[in-house]
Amino acid sequence: MSEATLLDSVTFDEWIKSHDGIVLFHKKLCPHCKVMRTVLGKATAERPDIQLASVDSEEQPDLMARCSVERVPTLIVCRNGAVAARKSGIMNPRELLAFYESAS
Repeated sequence: MSEATLLDSVTFDEWIKSHDGIVLFHKKLCPHCKVMRTVLGKATAERPDIQLASVDSEEQPDLMARCSVERVPTLIVCRNGAVAARKSGIMNPRELLAFYESAS
């Protein structure tokens, strides 16, 4: 998931407004977060049109609180300038793509 844009409290709102994609809230050493980064990489290999961003929860605790994210990994789907859906936990690539498609 190296192509993901790293967001902070300054860049988050603008990214949400100007992109349709997925934001991953994560911790660097979280094993479940590492799994989700791999899953996101596989999903975007199938769907390169999905734009990715990430938020390091340890470096951005204010953003975690502002977005009401209590645990990692948490995915937020952004569509049409707003948060369309959110989900915490691990998914496989097929589940992730279905979750993305169902967000409106």
